[in-house]
Amino acid sequence: MQVNVQELIDGAGLKDPLYPGKKLVKKYQVQGDHKSHCVVFDWQKTDLLRVELLAGLSGRPLQLKDLKHYPVSFQAATYLDIEMDETDEDEDEDEEGSKGKSGGGGKKQKANLNAFDKLAEGAVSLNGEIQKFVLMGKEIAEQAYAQAFENLKEQLGQAKVMAMDLMKDISDVIKKATPGGGLEAKGDESIKYKYDSERTAPMFGGIAPS
Repeated sequence: MQVNVQELIDGAGLKDPLYPGKKLVKKYQVQGDHKSHCVVFDWQKTDLLRVELLAGLSGRPLQLKDLKHYPVSFQAATYLDIEMDETDEDEDEDEEGSKGKSGGGGKKQKANLNAFDKLAEGAVSLNGEIQKFVLMGKEIAEQAYAQAFENLKEQLGQAKVMAMDLMKDISDVIKKATPGGGLEAKGDESIKYKYDSERTAPMFGGIAPS
């Protein structure tokens, strides 16, 4: 599924630009012990962007001894992997213009400088294709990507991100479950999941609707 990451950035209210090699952290400071969390936009791999919900405000995964104090919804992985489109449209032109000339390192350096200029001008592409979507340790099927993406955009703009609410309007589309708490998956972990806010909210640190 093709998506525009700018929609997530706008939803999160981030002001800094996002580009390859960049990592942005949206912090959600919540009153009470072990409730604050963050969403990390990690584009340190040029072809892959990971948008991940993490416990704490550091933007880094917590050690298990610290993570165990947070609600269950933060103990299992929640992330979105997006394969990003190419951003340097002039690369082929640079390579063609460099044919027959010595100094391959100079050609690469020139391409990098051109890419940097584009990033500085805000011309970087923020389009990409979802490769993997995991909610609370459960990989969802491709047919659920659109709804989950909409749920994520909505959650990013709120005072806190409720991982269980990312499951809203998604049922019977879980592809594979991964246990939380650092446990390894064993055998066939495929399951079916039915979203029920009244029953699940108290389990994941939320408040059931009245």
